[in-house]
Amino acid sequence: MGEIFLKLAEWNIHKMTNDILVKQFVIDKLIDVDADVICLLEYLRDTGIEENLKEKYWFEESNTISGNKVFIAVKKELAPDGIKVKNKNEVIGCYNFLHIEFLMQNGEPLSVIGVRMLSPIDASKQTPSLQKYISGLSTSFLCTGDFNIKDYRMDKWFPNISTEKMINTNCVLSDSSIIYIDKDSYEVTGFGAVDHVLHSDNINVKSEYDWKFLSCDSIYPCINKIAMGTIWNIPPAYPDHALMISNIEIN
Repeated sequence: MGEIFLKLAEWNIHKMTNDILVKQFVIDKLIDVDADVICLLEYLRDTGIEENLKEKYWFEESNTISGNKVFIAVKKELAPDGIKVKNKNEVIGCYNFLHIEFLMQNGEPLSVIGVRMLSPIDASKQTPSLQKYISGLSTSFLCTGDFNIKDYRMDKWFPNISTEKMINTNCVLSDSSIIYIDKDSYEVTGFGAVDHVLHSDNINVKSEYDWKFLSCDSIYPCINKIAMGTIWNIPPAYPDHALMISNIEIN
């Protein structure tokens, strides 16, 4: 079959059910990363993103009840025959969900699933249905998204499913994908790694969290000054999660 190498970009772009177009820097960042597969969470249809991706990518978005959608784009050169939606329906009380499948250049199928666990999260109730769904897949798979579960808890809730290996980039916030705040004061109360990639055993995934986009707009505080007590009041359609970039090797 031969090995396949690809890049995956996952990003919660923080629309929070608001029908607002993202700023140009978000589009520029997606283009610059040049990922083979893109998964966006807290998405609502964005003509700016779609117009800039439509030449090189196939894409689909999920159905939604809670107001947020999942968007998945796949490079046409990776999926020459197009992509097929397998399931695009949110699981009520659990997560936003989109599952697409395509044949890679070598003729082998790959499933890509985008998921955002709804909050407040009760993992004991929300993860079993996803575990069951993944266990029923017959193809190689990548399941990526905002799980709202910290990295050290992923093995507990997905004990038999492989997860990404994080790369230490020695950059500020490189071990966090989210910044927690006090809802009243907007002061930073903590940090966490909640964006992940679950994958089949024949796939290796090495990921990193990229916060460089913070320098693109004055709405964000200086990355070097973000600490406990910093004001982090980010409006809708400005991403408030790190962009997770993953290098994928499929054996």
